[in-house]
Amino acid sequence: MLVTKKMENRPYLTFRRYSLAALAAFNNIPPVALMEIEKTVAIKNYEKHESIFLEDDPADSVWFVEKGLVKEIFHSAEGADQTVSMTGPQGMFGASAFEGGTYGYHAIAETDASVLALPIQRLQETMERFPVLAHKVLSQISKLLRKAKDQHAYSHEKVEKRLIHTLLVWTEEYGKTLPLTRREIGAMAGTTTETCIRVFVQLEEAGWIATTRGQLIIKNIDQLRKRMESL
Repeated sequence: MLVTKKMENRPYLTFRRYSLAALAAFNNIPPVALMEIEKTVAIKNYEKHESIFLEDDPADSVWFVEKGLVKEIFHSAEGADQTVSMTGPQGMFGASAFEGGTYGYHAIAETDASVLALPIQRLQETMERFPVLAHKVLSQISKLLRKAKDQHAYSHEKVEKRLIHTLLVWTEEYGKTLPLTRREIGAMAGTTTETCIRVFVQLEEAGWIATTRGQLIIKNIDQLRKRMESL
C-alpha cells in the first residue's frame, strides 16, 4: 500500500548547504551564486514507498535526486495508477511546478531516497541569470518525456527485454558504469529484485555485464542491443 501521509504531519525539510554543487546541472554556476541559491535548498531522506508530494500539493518546488529512485504516478478516474516517470541520481522531477498550481502527480520514493527541493521561483531566476542552467533544465525535461514514452512502450514486453532496455537507457546518463543496484534497476523495469538477479546472472555468464556492490558495468553494449532486439 502506498504511503500518503501529508507533508505537514511529518518532519518535512531539513537544510544542508553545498548540496547543489554535486549535481551536474549546476556545475557551471559560479560558487558565490551557488551559495546564495543553496540558502533556499532543502534536503530530505525518504524511505521506500514514502510519499514526497501528493497530486494536490502546491507545486512550489522543483526536485532533484541525490540518491535512490523516485517515481511519479498519476491516479486515473478508474482507480488505476500509471507511472509517469522514474528518476534516478542527478535527475529532476516535479517539473510540473513550472506551471504553478498543484503538481498533478504523486511522487513516491521507489527506493530509499535522498532528494533536494529548490523553490521554483529561485530556479527560474537563476535560469534567467545563467542560460547554461536553463539549457540543462530543458534537457532534463526532454529526457523525462522520452523516458516516459519509452517506459510505456516497453511496459508489456518480456522481463528480460525490459531489463536490458533499462540498462541501455541509463548508459546514456552514466556511460558503461552504472551507479545503480540490482534492486533499483529491477524497480525501474517493473520487476522484482530476485527476477533481476536471475536475468543478470545469465547476462554475466554471457560476458555482457559485470555486477559489483552498488554498481553495474556494461561490458558489451552491442550484444545487449542484439539480445533485446531478438526478444
